[in-house]
Amino acid sequence: MASKGRLTLILAALLLIASLAAIANNSLNQSSDSSNDDLELNNYFQTNARSEAEVTLSVWYTFASESKEEETYLDAIAGFEQANPHITVESTMVPYGNADQLFMTAAQGGEAPDLVRLSSDQLGKIGEVRVDGYPLLEDLRPHLTPNQRSQFDQRAVSGMYYGESLLGIPASQDCLSLVYNKAIFDAQGMDYPNDNWTNDDLLSAAENLTNGDVQGLALPVKVAYWWFPFQEGFGGHLFDENGNPTLDSNGSAEAVDWLFALEKEHGVVATGTQIESMKSQFITSKAAMIVDGPWNWATYESSRLDVGQSLLPIVEQSGLRSSPLVTYKGWSVTKQSAQKVASTDLALWLSSPSVQRDFALDTYTMPTSIELYTDPQITENDVISGFLAQAQVGTPAPTTRGMALVYGPLGTAFEQVYTDSSTSQQALSGANTELISLLSESQPADASQLFAG
Repeated sequence: MASKGRLTLILAALLLIASLAAIANNSLNQSSDSSNDDLELNNYFQTNARSEAEVTLSVWYTFASESKEEETYLDAIAGFEQANPHITVESTMVPYGNADQLFMTAAQGGEAPDLVRLSSDQLGKIGEVRVDGYPLLEDLRPHLTPNQRSQFDQRAVSGMYYGESLLGIPASQDCLSLVYNKAIFDAQGMDYPNDNWTNDDLLSAAENLTNGDVQGLALPVKVAYWWFPFQEGFGGHLFDENGNPTLDSNGSAEAVDWLFALEKEHGVVATGTQIESMKSQFITSKAAMIVDGPWNWATYESSRLDVGQSLLPIVEQSGLRSSPLVTYKGWSVTKQSAQKVASTDLALWLSSPSVQRDFALDTYTMPTSIELYTDPQITENDVISGFLAQAQVGTPAPTTRGMALVYGPLGTAFEQVYTDSSTSQQALSGANTELISLLSESQPADASQLFAG
């Protein structure tokens, strides 16, 4: 009987221990779930791909190796994996300049990643491509609720559409603006640029600041991207409301002439300035002003420059403000992905307000989250708020095949004008004809359908 009593006590003790262990384990799981939920709450977007099954996502990103952007991205990935322990993310860096071509090659060979970072103009190249009748990217319309879409700047959302298909979630935006070296202005006793400046004010200041080995302004006059703001300012447009090319529209030739005269007539831009050399000129204080984007701001700060930013000028001749092209970068889910729900969750995470805030504060990347437009951390940051103000008066780049093809014809036209082998009007008319021909040669793909999966 004593032996039986001891056995009963032992069993009772074991049951008690097991019960306590279960309670502790349940408490730990609840704590873990709570921690993960807190991470999602801080990120503002809930994860849909709840599962006990292990999932691996492959992601291509285009942030430069060992850059602050890459570090911020990898931190965001770590946060996503912590909130979703069943998901492992394998990240691969690909060069931004040819990410679209690398992706199209991989997709056509059946080797596409689950998620890829692309710009709105790159979507214009990819949108027409089909493999076995299917597009290369997933149409995200069924994956995003109206509420989720409404949390982004609607111009940015529109920029990720190709035709009727939503091919990406916008995580950032870019545009050019006027950046200046305060020390050079101070040394000459000149006022800094302001938002009321005209192009005549810009030229006058650049002439006064051009002295010895210092140029008043740095920009690559033959690169079309730097012509776009002034084309709009002089009253021209790249395309009409129906998407037809209008490279030679009224004001476009005048914009080319004004831009080239900065170098060839007025001498305020160094002869032969290219994208990299303009950066070098500004970093070494050999240029007082530069037309550049926020992506180089950290580089200028690390070079111990005291820099400021102002809106691009109003064009005196038209009364219109120079309007830079605004492009958007975001995350696209590939059609070949077997994990589209989890991939969309990750795309939303990387585009969420908290991750966009980290990118803005860490790297001066302009957000697309409308919540951040009134966030004190953003509005009180002169750099980010200044570039956002510039983007608001910019021109969204159309996500079309025409936009993807425009640089070739314009490059030829600008070279003709620069070498005095053609007038601006003649060269632009030729470029417009060439672009129309290129578009007529490329057969448009069938309208995208919402395929299941």
